[in-house]
Amino acid sequence: MSGGNRLPVRELAELALLTALIAGGKEAMNALPNIHPVALLLLLAVLRHGWRALYTAFGFALIEISLYGVSSLAYLYLWPLLVAAAVPFRTNRSPLFWGAFAGIFGLSFGALCAIPYFFIGGWQAALSYWISGIPFDLVHGISNGVLVYALLLPLYRLMERYFT
Repeated sequence: MSGGNRLPVRELAELALLTALIAGGKEAMNALPNIHPVALLLLLAVLRHGWRALYTAFGFALIEISLYGVSSLAYLYLWPLLVAAAVPFRTNRSPLFWGAFAGIFGLSFGALCAIPYFFIGGWQAALSYWISGIPFDLVHGISNGVLVYALLLPLYRLMERYFT
């Protein structure tokens, strides 16, 4: 393997730190259903590292699967999907844009989680799963939007100042 393909140790450490902060932050906020810093910190990883934020997304998904089992398998495609959708916009520095982006992702989370149910039980199973979770999606979308709008760019500036 050539040296050009390797992840620099400093960047690897930062991505690992973000992964740990995501997992710890989600656990710390478990008492508040669907209010957590996952999208906020993944988007921060995207702004700082682009496609390499996938390391953080998959790392977090694997931690969740190790803690909660197969009920978290959808995280293997959901959080990387957030990263993939955000990377093309990573130069955008509008808090309103990122708040709306995170809010829409939170609102669509249940529909995206319902995809496996379509293959397991048909469209009725997927639709009923999605509809039953709409109140949680509303909380998820609103909390994502507010957290990202308020904190993403200040955290980005802090990381640029202290981690560069």
